[in-house]
Amino acid sequence: MIGRARIVLLAALIAGLVITATEFPLGQLMRGRAEASQASQQLKGLAAENRALAAQVTSLHQSGTVARIAHEEYGLVSKGQRSIVVLPSRSTAHNGSGSGPLSSTGVPKSDLVPSDAIVSPTSGGTQKVHRGAGFWTRVLHRLEFWRASP
Repeated sequence: MIGRARIVLLAALIAGLVITATEFPLGQLMRGRAEASQASQQLKGLAAENRALAAQVTSLHQSGTVARIAHEEYGLVSKGQRSIVVLPSRSTAHNGSGSGPLSSTGVPKSDLVPSDAIVSPTSGGTQKVHRGAGFWTRVLHRLEFWRASP
């Protein structure tokens, strides 16, 4: 009788393990734990990024930071200052070495105009505007140097 009871108990244990293994979502629990760990890491990264952005917002409320950005990124100057942009002359821009200051930019060479072509009307860079021309005509002619080609 004891031998038979042990066999029944062993069969019941095996059946219980099989039922537990098939019904208990062990795989889902493991995947859920991995997803929670990944979400926790992502949350930490986003919190660090949020702190950096908050520090950037705080610095943008300071006039010195705004002035620095305006000068560096947009070329703006404070009242009383002058902004001068010096472009290479035609001879240094086309010397064939490819090592000029504008050689590493993504701007096509046809869009680059040396400063002497803009200043000197004899080089074909600009055209004279009559004094009697209207305001908008003069403005448009002043902006035509953007379209001038070397």
